[in-house]
Amino acid sequence: MLRHALAATVLTIGALAPSAPAAAAEGPCRPVGTAGLADLVPGDSTLGLSALPPATVDLPARISLRGTTETFNRRWSFAVREGRVYVKEGSANGGWRTMNLPDCLDGRITGISVDDDELVALDESGRIHTMDHALNAPWTWNWTYRYGAPLWLGDGNTVPYGSTRWTWSVLSPGEDKVWRDSAGNDHPVGGAKVSHVFALSPDGSRITYVDPWLPADHSYEMATPHRGRFRAEALSTAASTSFVVNRYGDLYTRLYDFDIAGSDRVFFSYSYEDQRGAAFPKIQLPAPDWVRQPKVPSSGQITDRISVHKTGRGTDARELRVEGRDHGRSGFWHKALTDSGWSFTETGEPLRGRLLQNTPDDRSADTLVPASPYDYAGTRGGVTARVDAFAVAVTSTPLLLRAGDRELTVTLHTVDGLRQSVQSPCLTSQPRVFYGTVEVPRSVLDDLDAQQPELRDLIRDRLGSARFTDTDVVVTDRTMTIARLGLTLNRT
Repeated sequence: MLRHALAATVLTIGALAPSAPAAAAEGPCRPVGTAGLADLVPGDSTLGLSALPPATVDLPARISLRGTTETFNRRWSFAVREGRVYVKEGSANGGWRTMNLPDCLDGRITGISVDDDELVALDESGRIHTMDHALNAPWTWNWTYRYGAPLWLGDGNTVPYGSTRWTWSVLSPGEDKVWRDSAGNDHPVGGAKVSHVFALSPDGSRITYVDPWLPADHSYEMATPHRGRFRAEALSTAASTSFVVNRYGDLYTRLYDFDIAGSDRVFFSYSYEDQRGAAFPKIQLPAPDWVRQPKVPSSGQITDRISVHKTGRGTDARELRVEGRDHGRSGFWHKALTDSGWSFTETGEPLRGRLLQNTPDDRSADTLVPASPYDYAGTRGGVTARVDAFAVAVTSTPLLLRAGDRELTVTLHTVDGLRQSVQSPCLTSQPRVFYGTVEVPRSVLDDLDAQQPELRDLIRDRLGSARFTDTDVVVTDRTMTIARLGLTLNRT
């Protein structure tokens, strides 16, 4: 995104950590911190940790799952109790310390999530606060309430839906290095990090993300599995890899963020053309889809406490964890992202999540929400066009073209565009502009002369007989305009 070119130009206004250990968070919340900049080189220093007061509340010896009351990254474990945050070295058993917090946060934190070198905390109003350098020594930690355009300097944002099912994700050049597109090509993360809060809607069917470089709204979404109709019970995301589960224990993962989706056309080159084997590949679109993960063995119990965390470089370096039991022993099931089966680690701790029905068969479709109600149709010349169940987060939708008694189905690809002004969530009377691409099947192009004349002429004249044609797509709750096709469809 803009972060890749502009991060280097952002000044560290009031952002350099003070020289006194553990003093970085004292006083009021800073309007500007260093979270928008590339991190310090992580080290092993714990400078400032011993100056933090020992914890006086009951806390676990170890944290095994990332959540919003307890969480961890490669170096540190964090927990929140009664509005305050506690920290210890991740590899240590115990040794908890009480973090120094800004005055505006002390005693008011309702949830936390850490990934990579950034920690997010929510206050009682759901407002997002960010702590930077979370892979470094405590003396470097600093906070900001700024969030949103421009350049992480906006007036702040809140977690979508007022959700308790939210998570913080950071994909970074320092820790992850590269990510892999749907053609199997690895691409550098970029000059700086990609950071999102992902939040699950109350009914579990929508995932909204807020990025600190984008407008302070709740308009960007990632579709759940089954074209956005899957109803998830829980969500965890790390390094842009999201992990969801439904009430029957069906598990899915997906690599997705604003840059990977195809929305950052200012600084990246994307293509729907096949990029496999290309000497200088562009980023392959559509973005990687959801991957159905193997179910936990049906002999084991599981809860809705799920977790994903990064384990190394590249987008396959992820570990999935699910709280549960195995033959009466409590702990968590775990596997590497690409492994074919699950293993179990016993912790002896009581289960804290809600038990799910871990059925052996795939029941992903049993709790689907209704399809999107946005159907559009219109006519141009002798061609009638129709789009059914259009959903803003679904990136590929059938576009039915009809002339006479002949039908032709092409694909309308849509990706939310880069914007710096606030957009309404969902579809409203406010026009929503998508980066669009019309894909014509290869079989149609190979036998174009056999098509009905009006359909043939539309493909030749409006699309230049190309398989992929970029176009602006503007959608409201009443109309859809596909510029290159010269079509305006009305809601039916």
